[in-house]
Amino acid sequence: MSKIQTNSRKYEGECKFCGESFSKRQMIGHLATCSKRGKQGENLHFRFLITSPYMKNYWLIVETNEDAKLKDLDKLIRNVWVECCGHLSMFGDYGSEIGMSRKIIGFLEPGDSIPYTYDFGSSTELVVKVLDYSPYDLTDKKNIELVARNYPPDFRCQVCGKTALKVCPYCVEEEPAYFCQNCAESHEESGDDCCLMDISNSPRSGVCGYETSDPIDKLFI
Repeated sequence: MSKIQTNSRKYEGECKFCGESFSKRQMIGHLATCSKRGKQGENLHFRFLITSPYMKNYWLIVETNEDAKLKDLDKLIRNVWVECCGHLSMFGDYGSEIGMSRKIIGFLEPGDSIPYTYDFGSSTELVVKVLDYSPYDLTDKKNIELVARNYPPDFRCQVCGKTALKVCPYCVEEEPAYFCQNCAESHEESGDDCCLMDISNSPRSGVCGYETSDPIDKLFI
């Protein structure tokens, strides 16, 4: 099923430090030279790109320090993008799962990619790629930090073409599934099975029970 959306701000996102807008490709280069970043530290850290292989408008760039483990990365992905019902998750492929307690630096190198899966029923599948080393200290005093993120894709109501605010998870394999407020009310009153949910800035939007209490345009939490 096709998701109707405009091309404005396609693949663009915001830098956490300067608030400027860049495409995904431009952001990768910008983060190495952003003038609003903090001081450079003595230890080299990693910079990751996290994407959906099926919905390219969604992307995160995160940085980790030398103590970060896969469980830290898992926690960030859950908090920002996927957590809904406490489902299991894993790094690696089915049958070759990578332990969450493994330290990232020393296990991965720039250029490496690993798959990530949240929920083994209604799965959300992601790809985590090591972009490069980063010389900057993390500002949040944690092992991992979200440093850039995509803007919310501009979904359009599949009935009238206005900005979509709601999604019906039971209709995502069909059309229409994305609705403006008025068309959502009509869909709900039609008697069809539905469970209208707010659209979220996440590749898990409309899947299982995923919904976020944060405004859709709140990029950093």
